[in-house]
Amino acid sequence: MGKLDKDLLAERLGQAVNEDKTDDTPPWTPDLTPTQQEMFDSSALYILGYGERGTGKTYILGGHKLVRHLWENFNALAVLIVGIRSQATMGGVWHKLQTEIIPLWEDGIGMKATGERQDSQKNLYIDVTNRFGGTSRVVLISVPYGAFIKDRIKGFEPSYVFVDELTNLDTPDYFDAVVQQLGRRPGIDSPMQYTAACNPDGPSHWVYKRFFEKPLSKGKYNDDYFVRHLKIEDNLKHLPPGYYDRIMEAVSSDPIEEARMVRGEWIDRPAGDAIYKPYFIEGVHIMGSEKQRLLPSIHYPIICGWDPGSVNNAIIFMQNIIMKGKTTWLVFDEIVHVNKHIPYTVLVPEVMRKMMFWNRECDHEFNFIHISDNSAFNQFRAKTGSYDVKDIEHISQSRVEHFEGLDPIRLKAAPKFSGSVEARVRLLVAKLQNEEFILSGSCAHLKKMFFNLVSEQSKKTYDPNIGFKPRRSIYVHAHDAMTYPIIYYDAGPGAFSSVGSKTEIIEINA
Repeated sequence: MGKLDKDLLAERLGQAVNEDKTDDTPPWTPDLTPTQQEMFDSSALYILGYGERGTGKTYILGGHKLVRHLWENFNALAVLIVGIRSQATMGGVWHKLQTEIIPLWEDGIGMKATGERQDSQKNLYIDVTNRFGGTSRVVLISVPYGAFIKDRIKGFEPSYVFVDELTNLDTPDYFDAVVQQLGRRPGIDSPMQYTAACNPDGPSHWVYKRFFEKPLSKGKYNDDYFVRHLKIEDNLKHLPPGYYDRIMEAVSSDPIEEARMVRGEWIDRPAGDAIYKPYFIEGVHIMGSEKQRLLPSIHYPIICGWDPGSVNNAIIFMQNIIMKGKTTWLVFDEIVHVNKHIPYTVLVPEVMRKMMFWNRECDHEFNFIHISDNSAFNQFRAKTGSYDVKDIEHISQSRVEHFEGLDPIRLKAAPKFSGSVEARVRLLVAKLQNEEFILSGSCAHLKKMFFNLVSEQSKKTYDPNIGFKPRRSIYVHAHDAMTYPIIYYDAGPGAFSSVGSKTEIIEINA
């Protein structure tokens, strides 16, 4: 771009162009491993960094490389895409960007940055100075399902994109729709790049097909693509003591995860394996025991997930709390009836007695929030001449006077759409991987569910999306009841809130 073009653009943007600040690469550079340095310097249009946790793949692509792009270009806009906002803000890439990466560049080259701000669409953003004396911007957007990405990204013309945890995202739209927005932004001297980080999955996954198979033609790999495996042992000096040993212990009992997370192999999981087997670790995700149940925190509401039905019913008691700097789902109690006809005239008072129990146990009147699948709202039952939600709410209203301190039950509907079942599984997998889920050892049915719920995956063909769809079984009802609140709060109309914001220490009741 010539000087005249930059002057015209500066006038339009209300920014001054300081041509004295067009030095080449700053004398300061971040401390990187050799593989990280390759990715930092790559000019390829499409870059993928994959590997186990702790390799620095997000740190380099969503951190240093992103900030370098903001600094070196006059009018840069970097868009950082995640499935769930809390994944980035609670100890993730957005948090690291503010607390680690940008401060290093401020000290190293004198870059200045604003604090976190929010635009009219409630997207978080940060402005930083660039070498021309103007400002560049990075914006965080969360898009939990590929069906929404086209509309979500349409309002942006980014010059740099970073997508985190790409293999946890469900469709190729996270690539196809996003790259169509690149290349339009004026004032950019550097390549406009799409970058992403992920853990390895299998060759059937869309990410593998996009970055390993499609760029390969007649034995030659397309130079527009740049893919690297980052290894945890190369990044040990940047990790807390014992972190490497912890990762190795977590995958030691699962040969598929060991191949993926230690050797970086893309390998499909055999059909018939439990869905959560690679992710649910008893020593990490279970606290307490059958006789030592976890207590809910009085600083947060109790959220009851419902899966009501004629012969199968599940109601799961849980909370969304802040623990160790992360929003964490705490599941502490369950009511599960399988293959038993329990009329709502019996079930609803049972739930209300359980609500009263926790009020008395904690000497606190909790705010109870009830969330169900929307089928409870729209499936008419000819036998009763009503809908489940109406029956449940009517019975609770008629019995509430017998339960001091309780309000009548009012059910809210979790979002339901094509692929929502698989989306709930993926959300829970992400929570398990990020250690944002805790189950009380007293929840025996849910504990069995984690070890026994299998997918509808066929042994003949492998489809990664079907691999996230649970097969109907005695375990699916508790699973559904537990995951309706998760999708409601992380991807639906709900929003995380608390009465307090302090870090929680979970109590165990003997």
